[in-house]
Amino acid sequence: MKKTNFGLILILLTFFFSCNEKKISELNNRITELETQNKKLTDSISKSDYYKVLSSNIVGLTAKPEFVVNEKSDVKFLFNYPEKLLTYNVYTTTSDGKPDKLIYENLTDNEFMYSFIPEKAGEHNIKLVAVFKINNKENEEIHVPTNLYVTVKE
Repeated sequence: MKKTNFGLILILLTFFFSCNEKKISELNNRITELETQNKKLTDSISKSDYYKVLSSNIVGLTAKPEFVVNEKSDVKFLFNYPEKLLTYNVYTTTSDGKPDKLIYENLTDNEFMYSFIPEKAGEHNIKLVAVFKINNKENEEIHVPTNLYVTVKE
């Protein structure tokens, strides 16, 4: 009787483990499929963010039509997308449009404020550039410039 019970238990355990192995194999296959789908979705999102940055524009808005010499002035700059963006830095630019002085670092909002104190009356040109570092295989940088003329009076 003990041998029969032992044999029966051994058969049941073997059956249980073989069913379990089949289920484990199915789960491993499903995990592999899901990882592949996740990679495709991640790549798709990265491409979408990349193209969003490439097609970005920055618009400057002022609260008043003219600024006053030696008075602090603020300009709000907005991207043409309402949602958050990839991380970017904002710089003033040199005369040839290259990044110069860092103003903001690691921004993700679609807007930022720029403050300045105009030193003389006339037309004043505000030239800024947002620099996005894209984490692709080339570690590419995308520059999105903005150029806003404001009037400064005495």
